[in-house]
Amino acid sequence: MTPSDAPGTPRLTVSDVRHHAEEVRNLALDKVRALAAEESTKAAVVGVVVVIGLMSAAYYFGSRAARRRP
Repeated sequence: MTPSDAPGTPRLTVSDVRHHAEEVRNLALDKVRALAAEESTKAAVVGVVVVIGLMSAAYYFGSRAARRRP
């Protein structure tokens, strides 16, 4: 007699395995969605910083060009 055949030991069914697999899949999907949202937020912040940097550079070079004109 193996330990899994002992009286009172619950048997593992296909339904139990399927239920556990669905829980794992849902957990993985939630993690992927959270990561995707985090990555898109980081990309938006980097985009804003780049735009501000380009605007600052344009202002700086424009003001220098205006000073050179007589």
